[in-house]
Amino acid sequence: MARPKKSNKEEMATVKIENAFWRLMETERYADITVRRITQESGVNRNSFYYHYRDIDDLAYTAFRKNVENEASEKLIPTLLASFQDEGDASDIALDPAILLHSKRVMLCAASDSTYLLRLVGNLLKEIWFNAFSIKEELLSTDEKLQVNFIFSGLVATLGSQEIRESPLSMSILSQTEIGKAVISTMRNISSLQGK
Repeated sequence: MARPKKSNKEEMATVKIENAFWRLMETERYADITVRRITQESGVNRNSFYYHYRDIDDLAYTAFRKNVENEASEKLIPTLLASFQDEGDASDIALDPAILLHSKRVMLCAASDSTYLLRLVGNLLKEIWFNAFSIKEELLSTDEKLQVNFIFSGLVATLGSQEIRESPLSMSILSQTEIGKAVISTMRNISSLQGK
């Protein structure tokens, strides 16, 4: 049986719960975030939590996807990706505050000690980059899978680094380095091999 449409009260509950999750992510390890902590922080009761989410991982997934599937956030990674593909000066990129808020949430997940959250960030990056380069994951050879895993593990670790959290635009400067150019070259090579 399908759930009935959400009322404003139910939408408010999910907003409170998800905002509480992001506040706790700023100060707590993911493993220490519990349903009890979320309900205390949000002021929403336990039954409401379980009505909307199966568990903390389900909350994390939902909050993460909502964070990256909005207009401001959807501009962030393509903007940075464009800086990787552009030969120009990446320091010219300006991000509005809304984009920075959503990017900081992605960085919180990338800085986490949770393999679950790291996988969410890695999958997001792959999805965006594979679309940008017209790469089909199911067509990757074993060698290409190893290269892609190496690249995206490095990108996730870099997004989670203190240096990037303090200065998000540093990521675009990385695109102008030898390693940044090598990443783009590798992605282009994989794309051209799949296009044959």
